Amino acid sequence: MSKSSIPLASARPDQVAVVASVDVPADDAARLMALGVCAGRKVQVVKQGDPLIVRVVGTRVGVSARLAELVAVRPLNEPAPILSAG
Repeated sequence: MSKSSIPLASARPDQVAVVASVDVPADDAARLMALGVCAGRKVQVVKQGDPLIVRVVGTRVGVSARLAELVAVRPLNEPAPILSAG
């Protein structure tokens, strides 16, 4: 994890961030990628907890706290919400 990135699990509610890296086993990485959680993608934390709820590609996705600790994100200074589902 770089100095400018934090674990997704540490992002505050409504925080918009870009996924910097996903350091999880291959099967978990494939599942996260299928849900849209992959390097370079903007995500927005909707709710902290287990599961952590994030908005990605216009939909809400639940990510286990265990996996959210292993996803590094770079927080952005954009106003929230930017990824509304409609």
